[in-house]
Amino acid sequence: MTTQAVGTAINAPGKYTSRTVPIPDTLQSVPNYPDKLKIYQIAASSFWQVRYYDEISGKTIKRSTGQTQKSHALKAAKALYEQILVNRHNGVATRKNSRFDVCAKNMMEMQAARVARQEISADAHRNDQYFLDATILPEFREMDIAEIKYDTLERFIGKIGARLSASSTQRYLGLIRKVLEYAANRQLLQAVPKFPKVQKQDSPRGWFRPEEYAALVKRAKQLVGTEVVVRNAAKAGQEQGNVVRRLKITDALPNMIEFVAHSFIRPTDLKNMQHKHVHVIRDNHTFLRLTLPESKKHDKPIATLEKAVSVYEKMKSATNSADEAIADDYVFMPEYTNRDTALRRLQQQFNYLLDDLGYKQGALGEERTIYSLRHTCIMFRLLDGDNIDLLTLARNARTSVDMIERFYA
Repeated sequence: MTTQAVGTAINAPGKYTSRTVPIPDTLQSVPNYPDKLKIYQIAASSFWQVRYYDEISGKTIKRSTGQTQKSHALKAAKALYEQILVNRHNGVATRKNSRFDVCAKNMMEMQAARVARQEISADAHRNDQYFLDATILPEFREMDIAEIKYDTLERFIGKIGARLSASSTQRYLGLIRKVLEYAANRQLLQAVPKFPKVQKQDSPRGWFRPEEYAALVKRAKQLVGTEVVVRNAAKAGQEQGNVVRRLKITDALPNMIEFVAHSFIRPTDLKNMQHKHVHVIRDNHTFLRLTLPESKKHDKPIATLEKAVSVYEKMKSATNSADEAIADDYVFMPEYTNRDTALRRLQQQFNYLLDDLGYKQGALGEERTIYSLRHTCIMFRLLDGDNIDLLTLARNARTSVDMIERFYA
């Protein structure tokens, strides 16, 4: 069998019965220390591991050293052994519940309870679990949370940073911080370590200029009632790609475009908005007051532009004229009880429209999606407004002045 290069995890499927079982060629004792203290490597991680069989407790203690170099791993193993002796002298047991994977599991169970209380979204919780399982746990699983220091996190960033954007890297660090704060709050950790800073560069937000927006609405109305074919990219030797799906373009598409572009809402609001959240206001100005469920920690009402009123009243009259009967009905795609499916159907129609018009990317190469209609609304308000108050605009758009200044103003 070929010996594994130091610091490189072996990922060949089927080579070992388990990705956490020691690779035989790497298993070795620590010189001048008890033979039961060993370092080794596993297929699941690029870091050297350490284990020690404690005869007093009758348990095998396993940890990740957080090191890719063997010499540094040996030092970490010695430090673990010495800490065990100190703990034993002070009557402190080495606790399984201070392992990173145990703390992560308990933190996620606590977070699941927050999902049930609707304090955070189920989608955010599922994403956290995916990031933990796919990237974080393979590196930190067996580490004691007290072993995670600034340099441990810095090495982790160095490993994942080459393939991820700065914002994604920040997301991973934020999830690790959640686990460590959970441990600190339960006195399993004296203090959360300092985290490395990741420089995040702002990317331009895709939006539609007035002439592009007009073309979107016009073409969407032309397509209503037609069935279109969505194909994947053509391969070499093919004139056109294979059929992925067939779509029926509905009047929800132009209605959605006009509504979002005049209401500041996010795509998640499209699937959650019910008629009871919408109130028509006719006073000095005519607008809709949207009292939508919380999104991105914002729960203040939104005041739309006047155009959104006529779009909404057209949709409302097309479904039901009795206010009491439709209060709990969804505004967009009410025929779908699964609201994720409803939003996906809107996205599929909108993506086809972007491809049809060649609008998938903006002039600076920025990607454009349904979210770009929200950005368009904010940009139109900035372009049309005379000395507009950024704080008022930010609050109404459920964002911050900093975000307005960085991405729009």
